[in-house]
Amino acid sequence: MNGRQRILAALSGGDADRVPLTEIGIWPETLRRWRQEGLPEGVSPHEYFGLDRVAFFSFDAGLGLPETVVSEERGYRVYTDGDGCTYRVAVDQVSAPQFVGSAVSSLGDWDRLKARLVPDMARFDGFRKDIVFGEPLPESQAARFTRAREEGTFTALVPLEPCWYYLRLLGEVEALANIALAPEFAAALIAEYNAFTLRMLKLIFARGYRFDALWVFSDLCYKNGMLFSPQFYEHSVLPHQRQLFDLARENGMKLIYHCDGNVARFLPLLMRAGIDCIQPLEARAGNDAAGYLREYPGRLSCMGNIDMDVFTGCTAGTKERIRAEVTGKILSAKPSHRYLFHSDHSVPDSVSLENYGHAIQVAREVAGYEHP
Repeated sequence: MNGRQRILAALSGGDADRVPLTEIGIWPETLRRWRQEGLPEGVSPHEYFGLDRVAFFSFDAGLGLPETVVSEERGYRVYTDGDGCTYRVAVDQVSAPQFVGSAVSSLGDWDRLKARLVPDMARFDGFRKDIVFGEPLPESQAARFTRAREEGTFTALVPLEPCWYYLRLLGEVEALANIALAPEFAAALIAEYNAFTLRMLKLIFARGYRFDALWVFSDLCYKNGMLFSPQFYEHSVLPHQRQLFDLARENGMKLIYHCDGNVARFLPLLMRAGIDCIQPLEARAGNDAAGYLREYPGRLSCMGNIDMDVFTGCTAGTKERIRAEVTGKILSAKPSHRYLFHSDHSVPDSVSLENYGHAIQVAREVAGYEHP
């Protein structure tokens, strides 16, 4: 079997030779470390470890405002992106950008700017950015799509999920306050942004593109559960997600949903929206892939839940802990035929090439399915 066939089987509970071995979130800093530790130049970790690859495709889903650098001083850069969001980031340190402010703070601001969301295939054709870490890609999406199909690589289209766009556009503090105090503003923005996304998907499908999955990244949970009430989700988010997912399913695509945090109470709502798979199932937030698979037998696939905290260290005991983590998670989830090996979020630079390689070796020992 090739990687595409293997992943598709795991998303439907079908027969396969083994559990798919996937990883989409290897940090750039981790890659630099691994090069120093022996990963050959010009060879990707997926080639080196023989992982089942995913090719991501997306489109420019923003307002197209001028991107500007506001200031650069004292080791920090302050910049404004194409959605009018201002961030502050350390220049010489590995850190996430800090949200400073937004051009949208009211429904009036949104009404003024939303006219810039004009669906156009140029948004897709010209998109050359890694959707996980934002790094530039050398090939056009058309060339990458053709190559992925020829090589038997699983393909996924990644739109910006409307509620996540709302949270990013206003900043989580302001956005969550509005959900409580001005829910009509949040609901209107989510609905109108979803309408733009639906029109973009229809353009892409009309061009003849067919992907294996729609993969949505939308971190609507934290370690203790959902960021806002289930009632708001049911009323103002779920109907739009269902429209998005229904369109994808009509075009032969599976639905993969990425959400950080503890998703236990969110999952029933996501199942109503129509997802096929939940990813990445952070272990430190209390998620249990095998438990979720038992809760939704034959309906849900789980990708991830391999605790990266276990992978940090350089002692013999670390190797033993890695073996216990990998074998325990795979063997408990494998009987469902709906589990995909993946980190429980991403692979940080605290993980050595040797330790990750050990995990993949152990995974291969236990990932196979027995056939008569």
